[in-house]
Amino acid sequence: MRVLGITGGSGTGKSKVAAILRNKGCEVIDADVLAKELQRKGTPVFDEIVAYFGGDVVDNATGELDRAKLAAVVFTDNAKRLKLNEIVHGAVAAEIKRRLSLLEARGAKYAVLDVPIPVENGFFDVSDVVWAVCANDDLRIERIKNRNGLTDEEAEMRIAAQLSNREYQELADVTIDNEGSEEDLEKLVLYEFERTVGKL
Repeated sequence: MRVLGITGGSGTGKSKVAAILRNKGCEVIDADVLAKELQRKGTPVFDEIVAYFGGDVVDNATGELDRAKLAAVVFTDNAKRLKLNEIVHGAVAAEIKRRLSLLEARGAKYAVLDVPIPVENGFFDVSDVVWAVCANDDLRIERIKNRNGLTDEEAEMRIAAQLSNREYQELADVTIDNEGSEEDLEKLVLYEFERTVGKL
């Protein structure tokens, strides 16, 4: 089984790239979705987050994490963001590896990892090829504002808290520029997949 790791900053469209490949029959493992599942009320990750950040990050109505409050804290405090990543990443990496084993046992030909933060454990160590999805900051800010209902300043803070496009590119085997139409993106994705991963 060949594993493609896709990464990129917020608003670059890496999940759109993964969706194109999902529609072509690839198995996609989305690290953001896993992280949300692993942070549900009653999980060890939830307990560790609340122990560190306090009860303010819990939604009183649901008892689940208030993701907006947690984001507001970690995107303005680098040390707290690093601590949250430390708590969540180990659990996500273990789950990614577990799911890859299941896919391999089922005879899947390809697996695609959709991972916002490129880490060694659970990304680089399991990916055969790494793609970085990039777009200019103005376009990313517009996409983040439209998707999350944030202000310019909040969107800029999210981008500033992540790696730059250049840093993502330096970590990757392939750069996917996502500044054109959806048709252009799909053509590029399918071309690069066949060139670097295999025939769909």
